[in-house]
This record gives sequence, C-alpha cells and structure tokens, in this order.
Amino acid sequence: MDEKNNSGGFMEFDFRVVFHNFINAAKHLLWIVVIITILVGCYVHYTADRSYSPIYRTQAIFSVHASYSATTDILSNNNFMDKSAALTLSATFPYVISSEHASMLMVRELDHEPRGQIVATATAEAALFTMSVTAGTAKDAYETLIAAINVYPLAASSILGDTQLKVINCPTEPPTTPINTNDAMNSAISAAIPVFLLGLLAIFVLSLTRKTVHSAEDLRKLVNLKCLAYIPSVHLKKHSNTANLNVLVTNPRVPSSFNESVRNLRIKIQKQMAQHNAKILLITSTLPNEGKTTVATNLALSLASEGKQVILIDGDLRKQSLKGTLGIKASSDGLIEILAGNSKNFRLLTVPHSSLLLLSGDQTIDQPHPLLDTPRFKHVLELLRKKMDYIIIDSPPAGILSDAATTAKYADATLYIVRQDLANSTQILDSIQTLAAHNVNLIGCVLNHTQAGTTRYGYGSKYGAGYGYAYGYKYANSYTRYGYGRYGYSRYSEAENRAKKLTQEIADTSEAVEAFDFSIVDTNETT
Repeated sequence: MDEKNNSGGFMEFDFRVVFHNFINAAKHLLWIVVIITILVGCYVHYTADRSYSPIYRTQAIFSVHASYSATTDILSNNNFMDKSAALTLSATFPYVISSEHASMLMVRELDHEPRGQIVATATAEAALFTMSVTAGTAKDAYETLIAAINVYPLAASSILGDTQLKVINCPTEPPTTPINTNDAMNSAISAAIPVFLLGLLAIFVLSLTRKTVHSAEDLRKLVNLKCLAYIPSVHLKKHSNTANLNVLVTNPRVPSSFNESVRNLRIKIQKQMAQHNAKILLITSTLPNEGKTTVATNLALSLASEGKQVILIDGDLRKQSLKGTLGIKASSDGLIEILAGNSKNFRLLTVPHSSLLLLSGDQTIDQPHPLLDTPRFKHVLELLRKKMDYIIIDSPPAGILSDAATTAKYADATLYIVRQDLANSTQILDSIQTLAAHNVNLIGCVLNHTQAGTTRYGYGSKYGAGYGYAYGYKYANSYTRYGYGRYGYSRYSEAENRAKKLTQEIADTSEAVEAFDFSIVDTNETT
C-alpha cells in the first residue's frame, strides 16, 4: 500500500457521483431542512397573525350643486361650475374636518373623540364628492361617517355658501369585511420557501465536499489497493412474517447479480490466498454498517459450496451477530468462553444447508483486547489451520476499534470492506494505515452496497438493473450444483458427519487446547 497517497482531490468530478451524493445526503438531512422550514413558517405565521389588525372602510357619495348652475344634471356637459365646487370642497375638506369647530361638533355627535380617519375626494369626471372613513372596527367606521355627514355642512358653512350637497349613496349598516386581509399564511409561505431552498443548497454544497469512495478507481487513488469485487445493494421486501430477509447466497430471494458478485469475489480470494499460501482471512471495515459481516458470511458459504473445509469465526466480541445473520438460534459458546477458559464445550455449529462450520457465541464483552491478545487465541487458530482449508474471521470495524488490528496479526491475510459513499476518505486512509503499521497483509478491498450507475468502472455499475438476468440461469444452475439449491437430506448428513469427525479429530489431537471438548451442534435440530 502506498501511504503517500492522501485524501485530498482523489476523486474527480462526476455528475452521477455528485447526484448520488446529493440524493444520499438528502435522505439523511432533508428531514432537518423540513423541520427548520416548518418552524420558520410557523414563527412567521404566528408573528404575522399576532400583528394583524383589520381595517374597515365605509363611504358616502354626495352630489355638488352650485346655486348658480344652470342645470341639475350632474353628468351634463354644462356642469363645469358644479365640478369646480366639488374640487374646492375636496381640497378644503381636511382643514374643515380637523378644525376646532368641527372637532367639537363631532365629539358632541359621537359622545367621544372620532375613532377613524376621514378623507374626501372629488370625482374629476362629475360633480361628485366622496367622503370615506377608515377605522379599526366596522362600528367605529360607520358611526364616524354618519357623524361626519351630519357635522360637515355646519362646519363648512362658510365655505359652502350657496353650494348644496345631496347624499346620493350612504351606507345603512357597518361594513362586514375589512379592506385588508390577513396575510399570515402568505407571509409564512414566503419565508419558508427561501429557507427550504437554502437548505437544499446547503445539502448540495455538502454533497460536493463529501470525500467518499464510489469506485475502484477512487480506492486505487486513495490507498493503492485492488478492488476485488463490487457487491451490489440488495433490499428484500417483507412479503410475509415468514419471509427470509437474510441477504445470503443460500436465500433464493436474493438476486442472481448478488450471487454472481460473491462468486467472483470467491474466485479472486482463492487465487490471492493460494499465492500467499494463506488459510486465515480476516475481514474488517472502517465503520459499522459497511456490510463486512454480510460479505464474510457469503464468502464463507461460497467457499463451502466448493467442497472446501471452511469455518467462520465471529471475531466481534462486542457484538456477535453471525448466528442472527445465518438464522441460527442454537445457544453456543464462542471465543469469549474459549479464550477465557470458562468453557468446557467448544461448540462448532453447522450452518443449515451448508458444510460451513460456525464458531459464534451468545455473550459479549466490552474490553475484548486482553482476550484476543493471548497465545491461546493463536493456539486455537493453529489447531483449526491443520484441519480446515479456510478460516474466515469477521472482526470489528478497524476505524473505531483496535480489536481488528489485534486480531489481524494472527491472520494470514486481511480483506477490507468499503461501503460505497459511507466512510470519509480520511477515515479509510487512517484505518488502513493503522493496519499497515501492524504489518497486516492487506490483499485487497471490496466495494460493497454499490448503487446502479455510480461505480463508473466495470460491471458494478450495471448490477442494479439487467445484469443479473443475463447470467441468472447459468449461475443459478452452477450454485445448485455447488449445493445452494439442491442440498438434500443425504448431502447435509454427509456434511454433518464430516464436521463431527473433524471436531473429534481436533479434540483428539495431542495439541488440543487443554480443558476444551470440541463437539458439534446440529443447528437444524436445535432451531
């Protein structure tokens, strides 16, 4: 591995990758944007609603007639004098209505100060004079208008002279609707939309700055390790309570593309292990949820389907999960009891419908390092090495725990799992450099959980659609021949007998671990 590589600028710009990053980031962060948007919208709506004050307006229209006008037709072409009088009244109205005399008359008429704003306008096309009142309540607007109608002729008598006002349109009741609407909802929407768009922009910027792995080329530039296989993302829907949701090559519901990717990985692992004369393979990753347990389990099943003697060891003593992955409910002792010397029953479990052996326990421990860093663990592995073709160890994530580095020193080779677009490139680089510092033999990486169209190189980008169908029938037959589809009673009995014999041989060996009784547990009968 070239440790001189760094995470800066390792990934070239690719629209598909950016789009994938954006969608992935949106899945995790969009709810935060939505909540912030809703909170902002609710706050703006609340403040706008609290500050809203309805305004009511009512008005009366007068016709203006000058005493010297020759006609009473206000729409006549000869009513120029009436129009002039209307304009004069409109211009002088503010002074008249605000005069001390008018104010006194208004108070006398209303029994209180006027509660509204009174304005007057003249209609240019006709000798019309409009008086309007706006107020905070419909009642105040109406009462103030009626009072102004009654008071104005008296207050403006000196201005009116012989000019006569005639009310031609006067309201008979207060207005029912305000002239201004409550725009709280529109204000909330207007504030929420920019917040939501800014949130999307922030997610997009974040997706541009994410330095994660999407392809074999990214891995090569980052850590100079070969990508041995792409493992496609598989999501099994639960059609019933008894539906098998385990993503295993033994599950007929798993698509053929997944089985084919595991088969390709198995072939490359066999080649790599043969080149290094290796038997013990440790599988780790940077972070949890990268799929190392799924890869380890399916690789072990695939190797066992070839007739190889394979044992899968649950090396994550903080969270043992292999039995759950394989659907095994039998109780058993695992590495914790064996390494601590508290077990008299080394329970090698048989995996249903496979010749694969499993070493996994029920207990967990918070600090497994003292147990793993003992000669006893090495002794157990050496015993298994003599009788097994492959020993697969599923270890904890190397990026957050030192357990993987401790266990890896007993392994012949280490396979590193990288889930597409999960761990940061710096985290991956630091984790692999930590393993390299312990002289771990890293034989390659697996790009796991790949999405269609994002790997950019190789057939991994086709896994999501179509690829599996081209090879499905051919390799379905191959897996049936290897035992994934046609593992009948007689063949399973043969595998069980072989496992029991192997267990007894281990128990009878002169180098057997003291105080341990190696026995086999039939998980088909126990479950």
